[in-house]
Amino acid sequence: MKKHYHLYNETLPFEADINDLKELLAKKKQLLENYEEISTDLEDEMYISRGNGFCTTKWAPDVIEDKIEELTRQIAEIEGWIKEGF
Repeated sequence: MKKHYHLYNETLPFEADINDLKELLAKKKQLLENYEEISTDLEDEMYISRGNGFCTTKWAPDVIEDKIEELTRQIAEIEGWIKEGF
């Protein structure tokens, strides 16, 4: 039987059973791993020269850090739902 859930920082609620939650957990963990890897890789090449003596960042590091925090919270939520025994 499926239940209604609502993840942190997501607009729409969803229905899931235990298998759906386990699949979602695996996807979120993979996303988190990808973002952590990107964050590490990008630190080495964070700045780009503008040609006028100034440098700027190629991206906003806060965006990646915010996504890592969001995914971490979502993973904790899903793990809690699974531990509750559904």
